[in-house]
Amino acid sequence: MGQPCDTRAADQERSLLSALEALAKATGYHLVTIPELVKGERVVWQPDCSSPTPSLEKMASQLLAPNDLAYRVINDTLVVYRAEPTQTKTAPPAPVPPPSIAEVSVEASPYMAQPTTGSGNQFGRYQGSADAVLDYERIHSLGITDLASALELISGVKLEQERYAVIRGMKGRYQSVRLNGATIPSLEPSGQRVPLDVFPVNILNQVDLRKSVFADAPGNASAGVVNIETRRIPETPYLSLVSGGGYRSGTTGSPVIRGYTGGHDWLGYDDGGRALPKVLAQNARLGSPDDWEAAQRKAAGEAILNSADGARNPGIYHGTAGADGLLSLSGGRAWQRGRHHWGLTGSLGYQNTWQQRALLSQVLNRFSVAAGEGEGGAGSLYATEEGHHRRLENVINLNALLALGYGLDERHQLGSNFLLLRQSVNRAEQIETRERDGFGDYAGSGSLRSLSNWTETQMALWQFYGHHFIGPEERIALNWHLTSAQSRYTRPFDVRYRYRRNSLFDSYYFEPGYNQFEVSWEEMREETLSAGVSGAYLWEWGENWSGELKSGLEWLKARQDGYLLEYTFIAKGNIEQDRERMAQTNPMDILTPEMILGAPGGDGFLLDDDLKLIVSPPELDGSFYAAQHRNQASYVLADTRFDERWQLVLGVRRERDGVDADFWDAQPQAWVPLMDGAQSLYSAALGYVPDSPAQQELHLGYSETAVWPGVNELMPRRYEDTDLRIEISGNPNLQMAAAQNWDLRWRYRNDLLGLDMKLLGFYKTIDNPIEGVFFDPVINNSHAFNIYSYANSSSARLYGVEWELDYQRDFADSHRLVLQSSYASMVSDVTIPSGHWREGRSRPLQGQPAYLGSLQLQYRHLSTERGVSLLYKRAGRELEIVSNNRNVPDVYRDPYDSLALIVNTPVLDGMHATLSVENLLDDTRRYSQGEETFMAYQSGRRYQLRLGVEF
Repeated sequence: MGQPCDTRAADQERSLLSALEALAKATGYHLVTIPELVKGERVVWQPDCSSPTPSLEKMASQLLAPNDLAYRVINDTLVVYRAEPTQTKTAPPAPVPPPSIAEVSVEASPYMAQPTTGSGNQFGRYQGSADAVLDYERIHSLGITDLASALELISGVKLEQERYAVIRGMKGRYQSVRLNGATIPSLEPSGQRVPLDVFPVNILNQVDLRKSVFADAPGNASAGVVNIETRRIPETPYLSLVSGGGYRSGTTGSPVIRGYTGGHDWLGYDDGGRALPKVLAQNARLGSPDDWEAAQRKAAGEAILNSADGARNPGIYHGTAGADGLLSLSGGRAWQRGRHHWGLTGSLGYQNTWQQRALLSQVLNRFSVAAGEGEGGAGSLYATEEGHHRRLENVINLNALLALGYGLDERHQLGSNFLLLRQSVNRAEQIETRERDGFGDYAGSGSLRSLSNWTETQMALWQFYGHHFIGPEERIALNWHLTSAQSRYTRPFDVRYRYRRNSLFDSYYFEPGYNQFEVSWEEMREETLSAGVSGAYLWEWGENWSGELKSGLEWLKARQDGYLLEYTFIAKGNIEQDRERMAQTNPMDILTPEMILGAPGGDGFLLDDDLKLIVSPPELDGSFYAAQHRNQASYVLADTRFDERWQLVLGVRRERDGVDADFWDAQPQAWVPLMDGAQSLYSAALGYVPDSPAQQELHLGYSETAVWPGVNELMPRRYEDTDLRIEISGNPNLQMAAAQNWDLRWRYRNDLLGLDMKLLGFYKTIDNPIEGVFFDPVINNSHAFNIYSYANSSSARLYGVEWELDYQRDFADSHRLVLQSSYASMVSDVTIPSGHWREGRSRPLQGQPAYLGSLQLQYRHLSTERGVSLLYKRAGRELEIVSNNRNVPDVYRDPYDSLALIVNTPVLDGMHATLSVENLLDDTRRYSQGEETFMAYQSGRRYQLRLGVEF
């Protein structure tokens, strides 16, 4: 933000870049320049304090003329560029035009990014100004360690399950998340959402969010587009080390439950003890275990509980949770020789976190009731299970980044990025349930269910890009990228089993069979190749007219392969009469090798496929699958400006999307088309900057977006969401959702007062919106009502307002107070089919909270660089799960509050400490289903201390 004129800075020698930043701050502009133009230059800073409003022309000439530089003001942006040479009678060199905003390195967003020797990959720099920009320094100062938590600082953004961003109440399918402008491959089989907690802050340069998009943005960006920009080549050498530890109340050092644990788990790698047995991998392609030879079936059953290294324990045992840990190392350097400059930057990171939760849950079951004996009649639904959970998650994150860059003058930039992200999660959970009868009374029966699994998610990305000024007078900017990415998700030895009792006075007995004892292996791999090229031509006509014509092509091809193998053991003969065996607390002591059968006919346990609750079409049925996804897009966009106060943007985007899939057991079959469509998407915007002492902006925008169903939402694969305790499957009949988006933005900034305000309004209509819904499989009258899939509703609309206020004030030379606040109010209506009306003919859109609010107070002592921040957030009531059965209520998440405290202080020369306390209020997260509690839990307070050292 801008500051009043500072006479103390007069006659001080400083770098030209620093002086230009001070000039921009004093005059209320954002600075845009190419770092090479100002690198290494020193000037004497002489601010003009003779008037309340400093003279931009006088001060800019003082700084720029001696260095053969010039400037131009575009809206609220001060663009510094190389001055045209003085014309002589000799043949002059071609003049270099002033660069447009889209063609330069933007180093003066609301939060300054680290100066670099190159502009980085320009593909993530979409047309228009960003609604929010978060850079590494601000994120780091708040004690935030992952991207998901950082995005919650932006108005209108909330997190789902602490890892998925929801923008303006619209879930992941309605937003686009890009990495340096490139598509991110699927990181998990559960849907189209991108788990943002996988991205650590130590790899970031900055993150920007655009809620209003144009034709150059991805077609599915109905809620907005998030571009994650990784670290760039630094202007000066640096090396930094950050380490820290954390304590979470109710977790760290506390007794916890654990599942199978391998020797390398702390590194995020399975040691092979959970691997799919070779005999199972071979036999799985022969069909059902009923088709196997008896010897093969018995060997496979024995191998499930015995790995190559010995016994594989599926039981739950007691242990102790460790402390959180964090370590990251990053550095970079640049070189220059003549017109050539090159450099590199790198980062390595490791993080280990623990979290234990105690949850309360209830599940709806179908119960047969004789006619006349209840309000619902036969097949009515009641809350019949009350569960008390103990859940532990141990998350290990590993990451590595290497970025290389080369530049020839400021005209040509080449670069490459290599990024490796890896997240491993060890989960264990035990659920003790009490059952009720059809009238809501406790029946005395209950169960003890145990779950344990290990998941590994990995993404490796290679990216090559270029940025060039070409053509007559270098008025054409050419950007391109080629990106290859591979992702892998694996969930080996996922074990779920249940013990049951018939009364309060009875013992728990092991329950074999379908949906009682389950063990599975799941794997998904995806290879993605994407490319894009765009060209922008800068034109000027007379003194008042200027603009930019931009066009581009984008291309994506992805291939996904995987399998889900699920097995159970069926009791045969009189084995269940052996009550002593069935009462053993560890299934390993029950499913002993001598009790594993190869065929029916004896007393023991017989291996079989687990029961699939969701029936798929024959051509889309099988344990193995493959899918191929393709997307092509082209666009044209024209940006016209008049008198630097009026702006008109018009654009059109043509996008085509297709998905084919195949499921099989023995051999791959023919591809089955699931999606093939094309859409033309139009966008327009009108902007106006009034001529007033206080800087204001007014922007009205319209865009059309196409939300293509994700591969994972189309494919009828079954998996379990352990957080919400629901079974989920894709829907091959999903259709594209088409959205029309209107945005209105007003901004007022007075840098002399240290005040920055934004008021944003939006109105969206969606045809065929995609939502996650409960549906009724009607398997039997005692099955839990927890099956979940995706469906198109007929129409929806979403509208609201967002308000942002930033205030900064300095006192007594060395004290700074910063206040940042935001509030978003959102309303949505989804049309409900007549047969599903319950409380009305419409309901909110899934994932849309009624409101979101935040308030951040920060104090900084400028002389000592000490600071303290308080961050408060509140989220309103939100529709979590939709039911398509009129007798079954939807699931809502109730309002909740959060409060965090952050303290920053220098420790020694070059060393800085950050202490953060998250979730100070430890508010209960409660989900309601009608009058019942669907789920409720607390996360505990988290205390974290980090030390950063600059070498």
